[in-house]
Amino acid sequence: MYKKHGLPEKNDLVICTIKEATPSSVFVTLDEYDKLEGMIHVSEITRKWVRGMKTYLKTGSKLVCQVMTVDTLKNFVNLSSRRVGPGQQRNKMQEWNNEKKANEMLEVFAKQSGSQTSKSIYEKIGNKALAKHRLLYPFLQEVSKFGELKLNELGTETQLAHDFTEFIQKRITAPKAEINANINMQSSASGGLDIIKKAVTEAKEIAKAKKAEIEIKYLGAPRYKFTLVANDFKLAEEAFKAIIEQMEKTLNKNEGTFETKRE
Repeated sequence: MYKKHGLPEKNDLVICTIKEATPSSVFVTLDEYDKLEGMIHVSEITRKWVRGMKTYLKTGSKLVCQVMTVDTLKNFVNLSSRRVGPGQQRNKMQEWNNEKKANEMLEVFAKQSGSQTSKSIYEKIGNKALAKHRLLYPFLQEVSKFGELKLNELGTETQLAHDFTEFIQKRITAPKAEINANINMQSSASGGLDIIKKAVTEAKEIAKAKKAEIEIKYLGAPRYKFTLVANDFKLAEEAFKAIIEQMEKTLNKNEGTFETKRE
């Protein structure tokens, strides 16, 4: 697994492995960095009392921590576990797991290519991608989505760019953009329900023209759930804007009201 160069910055979230726990402190290694250690003071371990603290602080256990201070001379960091919320923990662990997947993909590609080694793949692709994008997995997602163009930006040789793109596109499905919103719409005109059906039909027609997928679920008058999916965020935003403008126009013309709130 590749390691980041240098030191983390204050407030960065990092993955730590417990090395030793004492009554006053927990000493850890920082998984993402080469030969870097840190300490969590007992007051920064957890926000609440934990049953079986010895199990919670078991050697080898992993924690997501926030960097409090960085000692550049001693190459050492002070950390906090209790300042990291549940959502931050999940996101950081997911990011770490994705980076391990990305690392494995580079190694598998090197083995399958025959003409490349893991070291050469990191020199030609991995390290350059990390220097430019900070994380490897999101870069591989872009390769899956945009193809060789992303590798050309790194100066990757043509044949390698072609082979690597083909390899990645078989393993990573390009992510799609999704917009969710809550809609309130009603019409007091005669045939108000037909007006709402018309607005929904128009929305579906616009989505189709914009190459997006749309779902509008009835939650109970006048509330509806709106979900729009497109190949990228730019397309999603354009389709969303066009659809909302048309639906609002249709309702306003027919003694109706229309409100939307994005999630």
